[in-house]
Amino acid sequence: MRSPLVERVEVTAVGTAGVPYRCAVVAKRACAAEVVVLREIATVSTDAFPELIDAGADDHGPWVVLSFRPGAALAWDAALPAAVYASLARLHQRYLGGAGRLPAGLPRVDEEFCRHALREFAPAGIHEARRGDPRPVHDRALDLLGRWSHDERMLAGPRVLPATLLHGDVYGHNVVVDSADGTRPCLIDWGSARIGPAMLDVALTAGTSSAGFAAYLRAWEEAACAPLDRWQAAAGHAWATAFGTAMFVGAVATRFGPAPVGRLLDRAGAALDRFGHLLAGAGHG
Repeated sequence: MRSPLVERVEVTAVGTAGVPYRCAVVAKRACAAEVVVLREIATVSTDAFPELIDAGADDHGPWVVLSFRPGAALAWDAALPAAVYASLARLHQRYLGGAGRLPAGLPRVDEEFCRHALREFAPAGIHEARRGDPRPVHDRALDLLGRWSHDERMLAGPRVLPATLLHGDVYGHNVVVDSADGTRPCLIDWGSARIGPAMLDVALTAGTSSAGFAAYLRAWEEAACAPLDRWQAAAGHAWATAFGTAMFVGAVATRFGPAPVGRLLDRAGAALDRFGHLLAGAGHG
């Protein structure tokens, strides 16, 4: 495992016939929010979410034991399997407008969260990347992030888009696919789970023409017995693309250098303009 806080363990269990057998589990340290969410997602009928076996706390904090899923993580920018998006759609639909049913204390995507992401989290990555290899695109990124942190369009998303339960960090490295046949994906690492607009789990890795996004919409309609509202889908996708891309541009710059930064800034700006048009058309502008 990559983290010293995560460990694969072989345990002996007893089957229904009383016969002992060996199986693998994953034991890991977790934040309180992750424990809460792992219990909640157990109610969603899907094979693409991890199975919680046990949870508790000791002197070092919360811990969880999960069933072990063999395989390897995808590339960070890989197209994700449709089954992941279908499972997210069922999760999002279950909690849409009902975040109040969730235990108190789960983090929320609100205006304060957005400002922090654009003023501190993203710029910190840009500053780190610039120290190692300063480029003009880093200055452009810091300028845009500063302006976007005051842009009403960027801050309006959590107010006009309904909230639901999110994984919070959906991308290739958090999807394990069975290496034997390339199927049975599992969305792991729920430590960034929070409450916010659904498309934050979708927009960065599934475009409107992708199989993943199509699977998401089909699963939503099946779970809700009605299509996802067209304005909510379009506006949510535009805002989440703008905000999510801006939020992670510093992390990308740190890991992969300056080459993708300009493209990401262009993507965020174009999506923010789309969201602004949709806001104005709906009378929110």
